[in-house]
Amino acid sequence: MPRRIQRLNLEVVFSCCGAGKWTIVSVKCELDGSVEALGRYEQMLESSATAAICAGPDNLIVAWNTAAEKLFGFSAREALGQPLSIIIPKRHRAAHVAGLARAVLVGRARLAGRSVEMLALHADGRELPVDLSLSMWFEGGQPMFGALLRDITDRQAAAQRLEHLAHCDTLTSLPNRNALRARLAAEIERGTCSLLLLDLDGFKHVNDTLGHSTGDELLASVAARLADAVGTGGYLARLGGDEFAILLSNCGDPLQIDDLAGRIFKALQSPFELAGQLVYVGTSIGVAISPKDGANVEQMLSSADLALYSSKNDGGGMRTFFARAMQNKTEQRHRLGIELRSALTRNQFELWYQPQISLADHALVGAEALLRWRHHDHGLLSPEAFLKVLEETAIAEEVGDWIVDHACSTAAEWKKAGLGRLRVGVNLFAAQLRSGRLFSVISSAIERHGLCPTQLEIEITETTVLRHSNQSTKALRRLRSLGVGVAFDDFGTGFASLSLLQKYPLTRLKIDRSFVAKVDRKVGDAAIVQAVIAMSRSLGLRVIAEGVETAEQEATLAGLGCDEAQGWRYGRAMPAAQMAAAFVQRRRVG
Repeated sequence: MPRRIQRLNLEVVFSCCGAGKWTIVSVKCELDGSVEALGRYEQMLESSATAAICAGPDNLIVAWNTAAEKLFGFSAREALGQPLSIIIPKRHRAAHVAGLARAVLVGRARLAGRSVEMLALHADGRELPVDLSLSMWFEGGQPMFGALLRDITDRQAAAQRLEHLAHCDTLTSLPNRNALRARLAAEIERGTCSLLLLDLDGFKHVNDTLGHSTGDELLASVAARLADAVGTGGYLARLGGDEFAILLSNCGDPLQIDDLAGRIFKALQSPFELAGQLVYVGTSIGVAISPKDGANVEQMLSSADLALYSSKNDGGGMRTFFARAMQNKTEQRHRLGIELRSALTRNQFELWYQPQISLADHALVGAEALLRWRHHDHGLLSPEAFLKVLEETAIAEEVGDWIVDHACSTAAEWKKAGLGRLRVGVNLFAAQLRSGRLFSVISSAIERHGLCPTQLEIEITETTVLRHSNQSTKALRRLRSLGVGVAFDDFGTGFASLSLLQKYPLTRLKIDRSFVAKVDRKVGDAAIVQAVIAMSRSLGLRVIAEGVETAEQEATLAGLGCDEAQGWRYGRAMPAAQMAAAFVQRRRVG
């Protein structure tokens, strides 16, 4: 028979644990209280949305409110007098009974005053997650137990959703970087595995020309093709941007990896139809094999990334395995970056100038400013030795500002020396185009040195403009309206050059030396140069040819209608003072 408590005065103190959780801190029970007090207590429990259950030391239920009926499916009539075990899954009942017996014996419940999550049993046999707050008190010297329980199914579903989001890329539905790292750690612990890092070739151009939404469509389509190529034999993840990774378990066979790389290249060969256009992208792949290339997650990611960098640096569209020499090269680049920072503070950079000549009358019309580094150990270094590293350092923009200022200063000095208003060409770093300071830096330098804006020409390449922002385009337009020239350097060497001609406020095209070298001997090169000149004329642009070394090249270019030329035929790069002396003297002789 169920026990009924006739005269009970119960004082329950609750405390909020946060996130909507409550727990019982203390219970004060008096058997000699009034019937009214008992009524208030029963009314509180009955109206509570939280299931409230009380049991005695014999594990039998003595109180069961309406919320408990709703939560567990047992009515109060069915539950009262039954063992508390009716709401505990069978596999946990023995532990529950042992814990209750221990609490009765020692007079203290281990879980009392705490909020814990556990599985409970519904009347229909299904299990449900609940939040339990347990309390213990004494009545007539006998221990009593009370429990407040709430269904947390929604909370666990939300937690599972968050866990999913934390390990899933929402754009492609592939595992993300966090998931890859966890899986990679497990595979390294298990034994041999291989990691392939992929980077799309040409993705930046798609984003810039067709927009980010189209870029997202492309990434989702690429993910689908990669998934087909990898199949069930690998773990495919997206690391972010246009970077993907493939993890091969229990695999260290280069032939097997090459076979997968071949399938990937083939999968991306055919174009993607996006925004009404056919879009082509390729990929570069870097491979690391554990344990020889890395004994932990960081080492494996670093080794594969170095191999990927090598693939990209060699032109892209290839697969490269990690080699220790790559690590040495990276360390050298790091040391070089540190030295470059020191070079700026120690004033070791210099500007040398190469003359630019009018082909109509061989008059000096300008000069291109070229960066040199007077190294304290290795002497004067040309850009080939350090420029790529410099472009990737944090000081690239600061060095670019220095170049602009010194070039403007030199142009002003040349005017005073008698060379007139010569034009000075300055190459911009990508960091300068990304910065919001470009217009203010250049316009301030022009004003500071009293230069006519038309004396300055900034040179941009396809490599730098493909990393441009809309802000930089506006800055270029403002500079052009000021009178500053804008030249497109190395024209004809990139696949996107034609599409960029009308996007920027250009004044001049510089024909790359690769087309000039055989212009007098190779019909195809001459035809390309002639087409570029004709197109430039229609766009209102001037043309200058780079790398002119012979009279034959000069004559051919002049015959094709080229405006200007620069190269060793007219002088190698030289310090500003030397150039001033040489050409002032030439003017006097002329």
